[in-house]
Amino acid sequence: MRVSSSVLAAASLLATANAAIKGFNYGAQFNNDQAKTRVDFEYEFNAAKQLPGTNGWTSARLYTMIQHGSQNTVIEAIQAAINTNTTLLLGMWASAGQQVINNEITALKAAISQYGTAFTNLVVGISVGSEDLYRITPTGIENHSGAGAQPNELVNYVQQTRAAIRGTPLEGKPIGHVDTWTVYVNASNNAVISALDFIGMDAYPYFQSTMANSIGSGSQLFFDAYHATVGAAQGKPVWVTETGWPVSGKTLNQAEPNAGNARIYWEDVTCQLVKDNVNLYYFTLQDVQYGNPVPSFGIKPAGDLLQVQPLFDLSCPASAKPSSSVSITATSRSTGLLTGTGSSTQLTPTISTTTPRTTTVPVITMPAIPRGLPEPFEEPHLIVPVDKADPSKVVGDGYTALLSPTVSTIFFYDVGPAHQGKTCTLVFHVPPPFKSSEFAPVHIRAPGGISVSRLSNQGPAEVSTIAVGNSTPVGVVPLVQAGNQFNIASAPCEAGQRVGYQVDSLYGLSMDWFQMTNPPLGLFMLVS
Repeated sequence: MRVSSSVLAAASLLATANAAIKGFNYGAQFNNDQAKTRVDFEYEFNAAKQLPGTNGWTSARLYTMIQHGSQNTVIEAIQAAINTNTTLLLGMWASAGQQVINNEITALKAAISQYGTAFTNLVVGISVGSEDLYRITPTGIENHSGAGAQPNELVNYVQQTRAAIRGTPLEGKPIGHVDTWTVYVNASNNAVISALDFIGMDAYPYFQSTMANSIGSGSQLFFDAYHATVGAAQGKPVWVTETGWPVSGKTLNQAEPNAGNARIYWEDVTCQLVKDNVNLYYFTLQDVQYGNPVPSFGIKPAGDLLQVQPLFDLSCPASAKPSSSVSITATSRSTGLLTGTGSSTQLTPTISTTTPRTTTVPVITMPAIPRGLPEPFEEPHLIVPVDKADPSKVVGDGYTALLSPTVSTIFFYDVGPAHQGKTCTLVFHVPPPFKSSEFAPVHIRAPGGISVSRLSNQGPAEVSTIAVGNSTPVGVVPLVQAGNQFNIASAPCEAGQRVGYQVDSLYGLSMDWFQMTNPPLGLFMLVS
């Protein structure tokens, strides 16, 4: 199923009247670890500008400021960009410690000194780090992704970069961070988001192998991820810094890599992002020099980049139009918290739209509440969907809550010590209806309710031991409906403890959602 992006893309533009940025990702070396030189970068930058069926692909995202194989020599891509008038999203490698950042900053300062405004005028932004937070997640560790960085380290690196460009022609250029979309919807990384000027999002439906990820679902998965990232971005612009579909490689679940599917993804995702004026760096122009990676995402095969045709058609259909404006405003109808009754506060939506190319994802404007929830509150630090018949079997991706007659979801909260003596109320938020629930961050596929139980074993390491009799019921919501806050139960806060709750489907409910704070979506713990 194909889907377009929404007016949310307007939030992803630079503060400029110019059209959004279009470009590709460029590594510092070839697949045989040979360093790219100025000539190599010029060759690639020129090829990007001459792709048949396209125009305006004139920007390059770099991963590092350092020439491959050197300690802190300026990467030769800078001179190549000047020679070809290619704009730059600079990259600062932020994994593996402070000395690495020291070298990156040394190279950055050297580039400013060496090239002056011929260089700085081409810079559209600076990315401090690339997928560093992903690498320290369980998935990143399992995939042997290498050294990463903790959130506090990244914030420190961002501050150091700001200090390094202060008083130079780069001062005022937007500073961001690039990472997988999954880390931005994880509240433990909120401090990083707060420190940034823009959010760089990487999203590859091909790799989402725990979901239905055929090419027919690719655009839905991508725009679900985009929407979730925008919702977590604290109002910061979201740039799509990596996305694509492989032209060759292994089939992952339902995702088949081939040029035909890459064409479909280009049309459904890339073309729509371009139409919606979202800053975009596609992965990638060519990745098969000196070896054949698996999977391969390159749109150009091996050979002469200026002569060999792309592996698939890169033109965009004339019928593709910018997404329509969609807005939902919610008004509170009632207030009050009840204990253990599943009471609700209803939010009534008003929807206005114009006709889009296909179906768009709407913008939600919630009541004027800080971050959409009254402070203070706790959100889950771990979300674990499990098989009801075998709770030791995790069935989700750790970021999406799943409920059905066969699947439950477990939520873990680290209750702050400062909440000692206070009351914690478990609430379940469901936003007002979206224009198309199929493409919203919450899907209620079959009606029903939920039951919530407190687990007797609290740590995530003990998920495999959860079984009938290891939990205590705390509340029930007979019918989950959009536009409501359901108050499950209230009790003294278990300050300083990790507390787990299991949520089960009742009466046939089938539902999934991304846990979000703005708009509030999912299971939260309000503190009073």
